[in-house]
Amino acid sequence: MLHKFSPIAPPFVKRFYVKSEIILRLILNYKYDLDRFLKWSSVNQNINSQTKLRALITMDYHRLEKGLALKMPKVGFGKDVIARLLYNIPQYVEKYDWDETALITLNTLLAYHNFNSQHGLIDQDLYKKIISWKSSVPEKFISFNQGGTTKVTKSYIIESSNIDLLKFLESRYSVRNFTDENVNIELLKKAIFMAQKTPSVCNRQSSKVYLFTSEDDKRKVLSYQNGNRGFGEQASNVLIVVSDLENFTSTGERNQCWIDGGMYAMSLVYAFHSLGLGTCCLNWSVGKGTDQALKKATGIKDSESIIMMIAVGHLPDELSVAQSPRKELEEVLIIK
Repeated sequence: MLHKFSPIAPPFVKRFYVKSEIILRLILNYKYDLDRFLKWSSVNQNINSQTKLRALITMDYHRLEKGLALKMPKVGFGKDVIARLLYNIPQYVEKYDWDETALITLNTLLAYHNFNSQHGLIDQDLYKKIISWKSSVPEKFISFNQGGTTKVTKSYIIESSNIDLLKFLESRYSVRNFTDENVNIELLKKAIFMAQKTPSVCNRQSSKVYLFTSEDDKRKVLSYQNGNRGFGEQASNVLIVVSDLENFTSTGERNQCWIDGGMYAMSLVYAFHSLGLGTCCLNWSVGKGTDQALKKATGIKDSESIIMMIAVGHLPDELSVAQSPRKELEEVLIIK
């Protein structure tokens, strides 16, 4: 709360106190972000959870995938990556058993070995480890084949992306008028499934979605957000997109949750649009007190950074939308 000044206080005193309080709030909120990043990321090398170890393994197996996907991969590349995976995978399987991450890594290592072998570099020790691990994979996972690279054709990409994207993008609006019809849960799941294709740093996929469907839960969630007055209660569902800090590993990734989470949220909005549903992005630009209060009320983990809320619902036959004119191309395109 801002300081209450005496009516006779000089203007420069008022300006000083106002500026001081703003700076203090900034410091407290930056400290909140810093404390959470230090506590939950693995920047301090404290790998004390499955999510943290999975993130490190995913980062490394994806480095192999990227190397194998180059036009001319270098034979024997990534020795340091291989060493880390050979150290981390046994620990992961021992603690958490075989799962998709371990299986993808195993298949990627096999693809890496096969590439090197085809080019005259045979690592018998690596091959023996791979075969040993494959022999311990539960039978239910034997047919699992994800990991490594896959071949696609130019024609497939062109045919699959042959839509009028400009018309699609221009027809998306922030909708603040929904019908009373509830959105089927399977349609919501389909949109979230579609958003899973969103790029993320080293394929770590830190984003998650909390879905609220009951009237009480929607009302409770929306009470913490100030941009939904007059229409929020009409939404069939309210979603909260988060990004888990446990997936990040370095100081350079201190802001990565906002990048990955923001991209995921946009993919999700476009997925809903493609399914004929209306959405409105509800920003989450709040101080630490409100952030903590919403997490406590909803069970969102402290390690998860809230990116935004999204209101979703069915479209009426006709509705008014904000025009929201866009800047001219010359204002945003900088050619060097």
